[in-house]
Amino acid sequence: MSRTLRLLICVGVAATAAGCGIHDPYQTRQPATAATTGSSTTTGVAPAPSEHDGASQPTTAIVPVSAVAPTPQVAVARFARLYGNWTAAQLTERSKQLAAVSTGQARAQALELASRATALERYRVTNTSTVVAIGPGQREERGRWAIVTNESTSGSGPYLGLPATSHVSWATVQLQHGGYVVSGWYPAS
Repeated sequence: MSRTLRLLICVGVAATAAGCGIHDPYQTRQPATAATTGSSTTTGVAPAPSEHDGASQPTTAIVPVSAVAPTPQVAVARFARLYGNWTAAQLTERSKQLAAVSTGQARAQALELASRATALERYRVTNTSTVVAIGPGQREERGRWAIVTNESTSGSGPYLGLPATSHVSWATVQLQHGGYVVSGWYPAS
C-alpha cells in the first residue's frame, strides 16, 4: 500500500468525527447523500454525479480558458486552497473566486458560501488551511479525488478555542478548454 494512500486512510478515519469546511454552528445540517460515480477515464474525470452533497446544481457553467488547470491535481489543489483560507469579511468575494474556477455542484456550493458571511462576520471567523495530500480515488471512488487538509478556525463565541483538525474532502473534475475545473466538492469530515 503506498504511503500516500495509507496517509489518506489514517487521516480520513481520524477526521471522521471532526467538523469540516465553512459552516455556521447554529444552522441545522441536512444529512448528506452519497455521490454516485459512473464510469471514468484514467485521467480521473468523472461524469457529474446524479446525487450530490451541498447546494443544488445549477446549469453547468463554462469557465474562461484562463481559469482551467493543466491537471486534475492542480485544479483540486487550487479549489481546496481557496475553499479553506478565508476571513468572514472576505467570504462573499471568496465565493465569487471559487465560482470562477468551478462548474456544476462545486460552483453552486461556492456561490452558497456568500450566504454564510453575515453570521460568520458576527463572530469574526477566520479559517486557515494547508493541503496535505491529494490522491485519485480507487475502486468505488474511481473518478473522484481525495483531498486531505489541515485546518484551523478561529473567532469569538462558538469559534473561540477550536482545535486545529484534519479534513477529508472528495472532488470531481471536468475537462474544459483542454484543461480541468472542479465540478463537484464533497466535504466528508
